[in-house]
Amino acid sequence: MGWVGFLEDNWFALAQSLGIIGGLAYNALALRKDVQARRTADQILLTEQHRELWSEVHRRPELMRLLDPEADPDSQPLTPVEEHYLRLVFVHFHTGWLLAREHSLLSLEVLARDIGDFFRLPLPKAGWRRARSAMDPAFVRFVERELED
Repeated sequence: MGWVGFLEDNWFALAQSLGIIGGLAYNALALRKDVQARRTADQILLTEQHRELWSEVHRRPELMRLLDPEADPDSQPLTPVEEHYLRLVFVHFHTGWLLAREHSLLSLEVLARDIGDFFRLPLPKAGWRRARSAMDPAFVRFVERELED
């Protein structure tokens, strides 16, 4: 009987199996492309938000003090405008952290460096101390670990 006889008797089952395997492979490729497209869209959105957030500092001179490494939050406390802006920045970092944990757009190491650079500035550090109680506890631990280094 051999292969020819086997194929004559089972051609339909074989065709069904190949169709199922082909359909699964097609779905896997489509899912992969969809994930890639979402990551790209997320990156574009995060980049736009990042650019808008940091452009605000340059458009509004009253926020420039936030980037001053010599600023003294004890002698000149945060203004309500500065504090509001810092909360937006903290939410932005939190969003980046959520995406980094999912290995989506950026690495936790890159984010940790950015957080360390910004949160060690005197005014952001003071704002963080006030805002951290309202933040995700896991994110707070991440930030605090970075600030310990």
